This record gives sequence, structure tokens and C-alpha cells, in this order.
Amino acid sequence: MEKDLSRQEKKKDKNNLENSLFVAVYDLQAVLSCPRGEASGFYYLSKLSVYNFTICNLKDTKDVKCYVWYEGEGQRGVNEIGTCVFKYLQELEPKATAVGKSIDVVFYSDNCCGQQKNQFMIAMYRYAIKKLGFINSITHTFLIKGHTQNEGDSVHSVIEKNVSRTLKGGPIYTPDQYFTLIRTSKKTGQPYQVIELTHEDFFDIKSLEANLAFGNQNVKIGELRIVKLEKLYPNKMFYKTSFSEDDFSEIETKRITRRSNENNEVGQLFSLYDSKLPINEKKEKRITYSI
Repeated sequence: MEKDLSRQEKKKDKNNLENSLFVAVYDLQAVLSCPRGEASGFYYLSKLSVYNFTICNLKDTKDVKCYVWYEGEGQRGVNEIGTCVFKYLQELEPKATAVGKSIDVVFYSDNCCGQQKNQFMIAMYRYAIKKLGFINSITHTFLIKGHTQNEGDSVHSVIEKNVSRTLKGGPIYTPDQYFTLIRTSKKTGQPYQVIELTHEDFFDIKSLEANLAFGNQNVKIGELRIVKLEKLYPNKMFYKTSFSEDDFSEIETKRITRRSNENNEVGQLFSLYDSKLPINEKKEKRITYSI
């Protein structure tokens, strides 16, 4: 029942004609490794990991953004995922200007607790609503485990097919080759937009959680189906634990600490990395030797 209701919810948002409502689904593609090829020596080789975080606009299927980086620039935790989502929200400002009013944003994703279903992402949404004046609300709907197939999977399938075609002509040695392959994966229509990220782009999303609290109510994030934050109610979080619920429940999220005050109660974003991440010395030697 929850699976069917979640899909109905997604279909309803996708078909909503209100031009101030933006609906997107996001997903992290399975790790792309390099070097990669048919040579048997590559099979046992420790490889570099390349990450592709994809956000698809459900109301405009041509609008697909791929945020890509490799393990020397960042990991694949909530800091990196939260950074990508925040950058996506920032890029919605021209669209808000085009419709002439503030917008509401709805996200869909799977239930990965380490990447998006956690208090850190909720704190980031709260921060975004406070700092980005053109956003009225942000709603995040978590698809049912085992039934999370979405438009992002289709994008990743197209990319993998392009990778497979390329491998028939020779190995993939560097992350840059993947960046190009993603750009050229779609053979017709508007290509996927690739945003290459470096360590300088990532924010410390976890630091925002210091200014978030769920009061005394016993709310388990793992049980949430829908989370909603609104500009009109900056110190509240609205939520549902079942798609069958008609109304949202609410809890207080305000926390004032020694380092915060009424004027800056959502915290501040700081850079996550001061320099590139070191590659395991053994892995680096093996990769260099193989190439």
C-alpha cells in the first residue's frame, strides 16, 4: 500500500501544472572506477572511484544535472551530497525570477541514511530556506525501500551504455574521460549538464546540525516518509510517517547555542576541505605502474 501511495504522490507532483512548484528526484550512481578496460591486469587492480550525483527535473525531463567528482576531491557522504543539493537550490533562482514569485521545491530520493535521510540534510534544507529568499518551502519524499526506481536510474542506464560502447574501443584511464562520457551519453535532445566539482566546492553540511533540535518528541528519522520545511515557520518541521496520512504532524526544530543567536540560528556554511584528499599510497603506485 505504501509503495502504491508513494508512486501516486510522485505522479501527482510531477503532473502539477503550478509553475512555482519545482519537482526533482536525485540519486547517486553506482561508483564508476578507473582504470577500466578489458585487460586482465585491470581486474585485480585497486581503482580510483568516480562519483556521479544526478538530479532530474521531473516536470522538465530535458533538465538533468550531473555533479561529478572523484575520490581525490571528495568522498560520497552527506557533506558531498548535501553540497550538491544546495548548489542545485541556488541555481533555481533564475527560474523563480522567471515565474515572478517565490517557489516551492519537492525532492524525491531513496532512503540512504548515510547520504540524505538524516538530520544533517534536514538542517541543510532549513538553512537553504533561511538564506535563499526565493524559496517558500522544501519537501522531501522518501520512496519505499525496494521500490525506489526513478528517473535517475534511467539516466544512469544511458551513461553505462555509453561507457560500455567506449570500452569496446579501449580502456578508460582517468576521471576526466568519465566526465566527457557523461556529457556525450545522450545522443538526441539536450545533453546532460555536467558540473565538475573539486575539493574547494564542498561544504561542511554536518556543522549545520548543531543548530537543529527535534525538541522532546520521539521522532525517528528512519520512520519518516515525507519531511517539509516552510519559510513561514522557520522553527518547525512538518512530517508524515505514512503516505496514507492526510495531515502533517509538526515538531519544533529551534536550538540556540552559545555560538548562535536569534539572527543566525541556522548556522553558517564553511568549506569542508583545505586541500585535495590523499590517495592510498599503495593504490596510487599500482595505478601509476599499470598505466
